[in-house]
Amino acid sequence: MRCLTRQSQESGTLSSYKSLLHPLLAMLALFISANPARADVHCKVASPHELSPAERAFLDYRMSEAESLYRDALVKSPHDAVQVAGLVRTLLREQKIDDASATVAAELAAAPNSVPLLVADAEVQYRQGKVIEAAGTADQAFRSDPCNARLYLLRARIFRLNSMYASERRAIGFAHNLDPTDLDIRRVWLGTLPLTQRIDQQKQLLASPDSVTGEEREKVEKGLKNLEFFATLPPKSCHVASTPTSTEIPLAPIESGGNSRHIASWGLHVQFNNTEATLAVDTGASGLLINRAIAERAGLKAGARGQVFGVGDQGPQGAYRAQADSIRIGSLEFKDCTVEVTDRKDILGMDGVVGTDVFSSYLITLDYPMRKFFLTPLPPRPSDSEIAAGGLNTGGAELSQDLAASGPSTEPQDRYISPSMKDYFPVFRSGHFLIVPVVLNGKQSRLFMVDTGAFSTAISPDAARAVTKVHGGGAGLVKGLSGDVAKVSFSEAINFRFAGIEQQNNDLFTFDTSGISRSAGVEVSGFLGSTLLRQLTISIDYRDGLVKFDYDPRHGNHNF
Repeated sequence: MRCLTRQSQESGTLSSYKSLLHPLLAMLALFISANPARADVHCKVASPHELSPAERAFLDYRMSEAESLYRDALVKSPHDAVQVAGLVRTLLREQKIDDASATVAAELAAAPNSVPLLVADAEVQYRQGKVIEAAGTADQAFRSDPCNARLYLLRARIFRLNSMYASERRAIGFAHNLDPTDLDIRRVWLGTLPLTQRIDQQKQLLASPDSVTGEEREKVEKGLKNLEFFATLPPKSCHVASTPTSTEIPLAPIESGGNSRHIASWGLHVQFNNTEATLAVDTGASGLLINRAIAERAGLKAGARGQVFGVGDQGPQGAYRAQADSIRIGSLEFKDCTVEVTDRKDILGMDGVVGTDVFSSYLITLDYPMRKFFLTPLPPRPSDSEIAAGGLNTGGAELSQDLAASGPSTEPQDRYISPSMKDYFPVFRSGHFLIVPVVLNGKQSRLFMVDTGAFSTAISPDAARAVTKVHGGGAGLVKGLSGDVAKVSFSEAINFRFAGIEQQNNDLFTFDTSGISRSAGVEVSGFLGSTLLRQLTISIDYRDGLVKFDYDPRHGNHNF
């Protein structure tokens, strides 16, 4: 049973949702105004130092060894805040989130004003999805020491999650100025450089045999290959080649296979080099992903090898990049676009998937009751000297978010809420993930991903058990790009409240979402799936991290 209602502007639901975000927006304003460039603050730049065995193991992604070394160091020097912070970050990297939280909490009980411990605690809170708490703890640390480099790295993460890209860039600059030797900071700072400089810096890093080793070296090498690939793309990769600046496209039903046929998803008719495919519209995916059969019919030549990930426990699937001369979507045509192609002949019985982040240079509207999809120009920001040219952002989630950060400007911009978007809700954005706080049974707030590609809303076992009972289940009930989910249970009744929308859910799918949380960098407790979202009209502004959910039972056809 699922009952959907719209909360009024005066209702407790809408005000409770805003109460989750408004303190954070106020905290962001404080973060922006607080920086070490004040005349009364003089910060000392960290000096290079030889890495300890624990630091070297951490850098090389030998996490079990790093944990042991940090614990050994703490036996010799109990309550050393720097060693504790290193242990906490190691536990976070190992995904031992509860252990990390307990470790830093125990140390803070004895030293509540220790800045290294406060920063480590804020990092734990951020990973737990407690973003407001993380911002508050970071502010407490700032008042004690405005010169802590790791503090600014955390600030940058919070800013980016909130589409505050200019503020993120400043925070990264402060962090790197304060401690250019911290490799976590250096890695993020490299991402702010022009593409050619990033490639040069990565090559310099790899040229030194002792700078990065093991798994970290593999990650840097993979990142360098991606950068070199992007450097080969035309200056106007996947640019709009048609006159219209907006389009209206029918949403096409995509039926499931098997004996029990039903509408599993809604898609768009897309032409690749005049070969038509129907791609599922998926806010939980990134880029353009098509199956091998479509790519072969369209004459797309295989390029660099790669992998694609998704829900499921069978691991990544083989894929390759290809270049499409032309892509047509409605009245819009795009030239010279990158496409991901799976090795499979089909993708869960479909031609492919289009992640809505590829349209991030447009205002996107998914009007499910009317079975329509709209792309219209985004409102210009006050700092824009020109209207942003349309295009498809097919280079992946991080590149899509980087492009959204600047728009027509060459410099990153902070979130702008146009007067025409005063009814939109600020959401968190991590790569292509759109993440919203959801109040469960009026008891707890958890973060959920907006996922039109998921047939049903789902929740993690931990989040479900915190508000209701979980029972039954088995394997094979949920399937994604990475195969079947090994263990699926069901939760009893849970009331969802978010952004003025309320829905009562019984028998929700319940399964482990830790993989999504690792990718997002914050705890994601589930998905808002198609069984909920198809009742709504959803408007998305990826550039500014804004979403509007509208439910009107008199609008369109709600019979699915």
